[in-house]
Amino acid sequence: MIKINNKTYNLGVNNYLKRHHSKHKIVIGGTFSENMNHFSGWKTRHGGNFKRISAYTIDIYGNIYQHYPPEFYSKYLDIAGIDEHIITISIENEGWLTKDIDDSRYINYIGNIYNRKDVIVEKRWRDQIFWAPYTKEQLSSTVKLCKYLCGTFGIPKQAVGHNTKFDGIREFKGVVYKSNFHKHFSDLSPAWDYTTFKQQLEIN
Repeated sequence: MIKINNKTYNLGVNNYLKRHHSKHKIVIGGTFSENMNHFSGWKTRHGGNFKRISAYTIDIYGNIYQHYPPEFYSKYLDIAGIDEHIITISIENEGWLTKDIDDSRYINYIGNIYNRKDVIVEKRWRDQIFWAPYTKEQLSSTVKLCKYLCGTFGIPKQAVGHNTKFDGIREFKGVVYKSNFHKHFSDLSPAWDYTTFKQQLEIN
């Protein structure tokens, strides 16, 4: 049984396009923030008309929030011909971190101190080294949500097993990551367990 909260962080029609299109992919990206702060940014940018949003967010505790009905779409990737046919999920995560040499603290890209007790992931990727970890609860909820959406919208229950760019991304049908589309995207990061997610999604 999947629990989806579609009230607490709901967005209005100014933030998405209320048009129906067939869905071929689920695209997973990150928030680069904590405490659902990305949602506040969505509501205030472009005079409240910001449309590069996701249909869902999964917070660090594994709670699933729906921001708009998944049968519609936003300009999440800002790629015509792709955005119309995807369902988007943002996983709450600070993204890449910078180590403060003086006191060994880690700082996120907006200058806030990383305060979670979860162990930092160290791997050089796309010009960064340190990454905020994802939680087990997020992995579990993402599997559940993707299975639900695949079943509801007839999307193949298969996932790309890595986060790097590849040429066949437009034709692939299933679950992909934002970083599969362009080398400048760093979400999802190396901290995500791509192998386990793929296995759990595709298991019968």
